[in-house]
Parts: sequence; structure tokens; C-alpha cells
Amino acid sequence: MRERGTSLIELLVVLALIGLSVTAISFYLAPLETPLQSGTVLLEGYLRQVRRQAMATTSAYRAVPIGQDRLIAQRASSCLDTTWTEDPLVHLELPDDVTMTDSTWRVCFSSRGISASNVTVTLSHAEFGTRQVEVLIGGTTRVLQ
Repeated sequence: MRERGTSLIELLVVLALIGLSVTAISFYLAPLETPLQSGTVLLEGYLRQVRRQAMATTSAYRAVPIGQDRLIAQRASSCLDTTWTEDPLVHLELPDDVTMTDSTWRVCFSSRGISASNVTVTLSHAEFGTRQVEVLIGGTTRVLQ
């Protein structure tokens, strides 16, 4: 006579399947972020990366917009130099339909990662509005709401 019920192995298999299902669902929910939110996170991360490059190489680095949706990094011995060299490994292209409202700004980080001025970059998207990323004197960045 067999007893009815579930064994430990059956319970473990069911829990593993539930875990896999939750993981798969989380990958599908990740794209629910708006392009503007993605662009904001990418821009802030990019500015931090440029700052880290300046400190790691003990050179001045600056972020320069190329058009309204692309940024490049340039390096020189100091922020006051007139000759800059592009770093082809450090660049950013914003997500589709996300643009910078002003592409005339530049931010330079000294070899110590310090920015000499505040810079505010406004990103815009036709459907989702605008967001701003600010580089503060001293080099830190923040997202303005």
C-alpha cells in the first residue's frame, strides 16, 4: 500500500521551475524603463567614466557632445591645453529619440577628477519629457528631477 503525497524531490523540482519562471519574467519586465530614463543613466555613467579615466591616466579628460545624441572623450595634459586627442574607447550614443537640448557645453576633469565648473545637461524625449544631469564643481554627478 503506497502513501499519497509529494516527495521532497518533487517539491524541489517545483521550486526550481518557479525560480526559473520568475527569472525569465524579470528579463521581460526590464525593458519597461523609458528611453529617457535609460539615456539619463547612460549619460551619468558616461560622465563618471570620463572622470575615472582622468584620474586613472593622470591626464585631463573632457566630455564633448558631437551633435545632439553622441558624446566623445578627449584627453590632454591639462584642462587649459588647446590641443586635445580623442579617446576612441570612451564614447556614448544616446538611446533612440533621446537628445541633448544643448550641444555647446563641455566638461573637463583634471587629473585628480575635479571639474572646474558646474555643467547641466538636459536630455529630452518627445513622449517622456526632459531630465537633467548635473556635473558639480569637484566632479561628482547627480540627476535632477
